[in-house]
Amino acid sequence: MYLTKKNIENIDIVGAFIHCPFNQTTNDCPFLKYHHLQNPDKQMNAFHMLSDEEIQSLRIFHRNCVKERSEKEKYPEYSF
Repeated sequence: MYLTKKNIENIDIVGAFIHCPFNQTTNDCPFLKYHHLQNPDKQMNAFHMLSDEEIQSLRIFHRNCVKERSEKEKYPEYSF
C-alpha cells in the first residue's frame, strides 16, 4: 500500500501522517489525530480516504509549520 500513486504524488506530507519531523507536534496540528492511531497501516488508510482538497489543506499547514519551526528552532535542513 505504500507505493501508490497517491502516496508518491503527496510524498511531501505522507511522513507527517506517521510522525512529526520535529518529534513533537504542536497543539493545533491537524496530523495529531493520525498520530494517535499509532499504526502505519491505519494512518495510510486514513490518508487514502482524504479528498485532494483536504490533503492540500494539510500540506499548507505542514509547510507553514515546518517553515516557522525551522526558523524558530534553528533546523535549516527542514526549511523551504
